[in-house]
Amino acid sequence: MNKLLALVFVLGFQSTLIAQVRFNSEAPDLFQKYGTPNAPIAKTAADLKIKNLGKVSIQGPFQRKDLKAFQKQTQLELIVLRNNQLTSLPEEPFAFNGLIAFSSHSNPLKTLPNRLLSSSSLMYLELSDTELDSLTSQTYLPNLQLLRIIKNNTDSLVFPDSLHGFPSLRSVEFLNVPLNRFPEFLMRCTNLEQLIMNGCRLDSIPDGISVLNKLHTLDLENNALSHLPNALARLPALRRLNVSGNSFTTFPEFLMYAPELEELRVKNNPLNAEDIEILKIIGRATKTLVD
Repeated sequence: MNKLLALVFVLGFQSTLIAQVRFNSEAPDLFQKYGTPNAPIAKTAADLKIKNLGKVSIQGPFQRKDLKAFQKQTQLELIVLRNNQLTSLPEEPFAFNGLIAFSSHSNPLKTLPNRLLSSSSLMYLELSDTELDSLTSQTYLPNLQLLRIIKNNTDSLVFPDSLHGFPSLRSVEFLNVPLNRFPEFLMRCTNLEQLIMNGCRLDSIPDGISVLNKLHTLDLENNALSHLPNALARLPALRRLNVSGNSFTTFPEFLMYAPELEELRVKNNPLNAEDIEILKIIGRATKTLVD
């Protein structure tokens, strides 16, 4: 699956265009911002001495003086940190209620600032190569639209059952994140359109997933699933389902009659050749690609 993900968000206040942000975590221009006055951007740790920075995109280790300068930045809207050898982050840069996007790559973060996890403006959160054990149950990000976590290096990443859903969340991507069980908070994210959970050690999907009426893409590749709930067939918008690399020995044919299903991927499951052929026959009859 293409790991590039680009979303365009337009924020409006009454009828006035405030900002348009294009997110693409794999491109050099991770954040492009239009419609607002140009804000200073820090591209090296030395740039952190500039006052009232609006954007930070820094690669390489932070020294103590750099971290102190970072703490003084309280007007940041876009933050990208890469390979900075950070295990924690100060609260101060997240105090300003204008942060739109935060991305951390290859920083062994063990905790996240409370002010980041309660930001009312944050729309994009990306964490790669972290060492998080859990998120606090007080986490609430009412405007978060895209959540991406890649390769969390602990035995398990726990999302408390009491965690609130994120009402604006549209896309979730967990890649090689040891969840071990389906996070309950996702069933409270009723605007979710895309859910990718690859290599998350899942062995079951709850019936409660049926509440995700806008979900059009469900990718569950490389888990430990051997069955799926009937509720999946009732998802009115589901178009793409990927369960490659799981433990299915038989496959529920009812899924082939999901109203909008266009693509079903079942590679690398211990299905026998006859079952696969039956799926393909049903797929041709229902105009569903079976791979």
